[in-house]
Amino acid sequence: MSERLTEVVTTTDLDHHMFGLEDVIGDGVDFGDRWVAAGPHSVWVRTPFGNLDAILRLEEWDGEPDPAPDGDRGPWHDAVTVRMEYVGENESFVINQVTFGGQDSGFALSGPGCYHVRVSCRNGSKAEQAYRDVLARFDEDDWNSEACQRATAEIDIKEEFLIQFWPAGMA
Repeated sequence: MSERLTEVVTTTDLDHHMFGLEDVIGDGVDFGDRWVAAGPHSVWVRTPFGNLDAILRLEEWDGEPDPAPDGDRGPWHDAVTVRMEYVGENESFVINQVTFGGQDSGFALSGPGCYHVRVSCRNGSKAEQAYRDVLARFDEDDWNSEACQRATAEIDIKEEFLIQFWPAGMA
C-alpha cells in the first residue's frame, strides 16, 4: 500500500481556461485534443469551463496511490496520467497562471527523477453554473458592481484538481 509523503492545498486563477505546474519555467507543451499535457519538466491543465479560479490539491506518494475517495465534495472524474522529469530547479513548483503570472505553489517533490503524474478534476460544470446563476441576477452593465462581486465571492462551489506524483523509475 502506498503512502502519501506530502500534500499541499492551494488555489489558482484559470486564465484562458488553463494553468501549469512548472519545475523549469517556460517549459511549453502542445495540448493537441487533450485536457492534460506534460512538457519535459511541467504539467499543464486546461478546462472547458469559464471558472475564474480553482482549488489545487498537490500530493507526492511513494508509489501509485489508490483512486482518491469522493469525500464530501463529489466524485473525481476524467483522471489522466502522464510522465514528467523533475529536476528541482526551483524551491517548489511554480503555478503558471498565464497572463496572471507565476505563483509559488509551496509544493516540491522529495528529489529529482521521473514521475508519473495523475490529474483528476471535479465540480467544473457545477461551479460554472453557479457563476452563471449569479450573473443572471444582474444586468450585464452591473457585473463589475460591488453587489455582483460580493455575490460571486459567496459561491462555495469551486472547480477542483487533484494532482498526484509518484516515482516512475527510469524509462
